[in-house]
Amino acid sequence: MAGSLKDQLLKAGIASRKQAKEAELEQRRKRKQGQKGPSKEELERAAAIEAARLEKLEKDRQLNERRKQEQAERALRAEIRQMADQHAIQPPRDADLRYNFVWKNRIRSLWIDEPLRRQLVAGTVSVVAVGDEFVLVPAAVAERIAQRSPGAVVQPDQEPAARSDDQKDDPYADFPIPDDLHW
Repeated sequence: MAGSLKDQLLKAGIASRKQAKEAELEQRRKRKQGQKGPSKEELERAAAIEAARLEKLEKDRQLNERRKQEQAERALRAEIRQMADQHAIQPPRDADLRYNFVWKNRIRSLWIDEPLRRQLVAGTVSVVAVGDEFVLVPAAVAERIAQRSPGAVVQPDQEPAARSDDQKDDPYADFPIPDDLHW
């Protein structure tokens, strides 16, 4: 018994070719009517799959954006480190002056000598934070670093200028404090 049921019925003479074609046509119509549209479950499943796909795409986009930002930050830090290392002014090993400055609400210090102190006070040399260490660089290089990352350059102490302004407005400036004053 080889062949399909249709072939067997045609060979036996029980059905004609016209009847077979009509039966096939009827079967196709029934299948198509059953496929009028996707069922409600299939629609919900497809919507859930699409939502999950869109959510995954959004997470991937955010992850890529975060990676790009981290890479840009690393490149900026590397560029600042390279500029500071190339133009670093090394204090002498026998430095005898301690230069104190404020960095992130903490007092930090560097050992320098008198010529470096004068340059720091004059503003021709600046202190730059590179990672956990501090480097002395020329003011021009410090400005270029400040353009890239303003937080990397240690700002000089502005208090002496503020004190001079206060002394101008001081009503008791004309009255000297006696040397022999005892309380």
